[in-house]
Amino acid sequence: MSKLLRNVIIGVASGAAAAYFLSTEKGKELQKKASKAYQAYKENPSEYHQKAKDKATEYTDLAVDTFNDYKEKFESGELTTDEFLEIVKEKGQAAADYATEKVSELTSKVSDVVDDVADKAEDVKENVEAEVDDIIIDYTAKDETPFEEPKAEPEKSEEETKA
Repeated sequence: MSKLLRNVIIGVASGAAAAYFLSTEKGKELQKKASKAYQAYKENPSEYHQKAKDKATEYTDLAVDTFNDYKEKFESGELTTDEFLEIVKEKGQAAADYATEKVSELTSKVSDVVDDVADKAEDVKENVEAEVDDIIIDYTAKDETPFEEPKAEPEKSEEETKA
């Protein structure tokens, strides 16, 4: 995929997300929640840093435990190389399916938001065009006399200007 196409897709997705946050009720609610969370973070950032560290530790421990379980099963003979590869394929496919589903959901939401924004833009355009069409300018001249330029004064000599 070219960089231009990728940047265009990112731009469209960003614009649609911004439109979603600015125009829908759900978006406004999510915006309020994000704002509250950010304010809470600003009040006590160390608490949020600790939560992030705890989550990272939790996921690290889960990954290590899973690895060790599979390693023990592999070393004890409970798990063959083929079975291990099959498990990896299944887990990889499950992860890919999940990611595809989430991307599809996001694409659908973005498409809906883009359609909503396009519809609103069309409505605004129609309203503006209707208002412009309804404008009537009634100009009636009050005074039909042409504009006269002021007459230039004759030049004065140096003696007259000194006096």
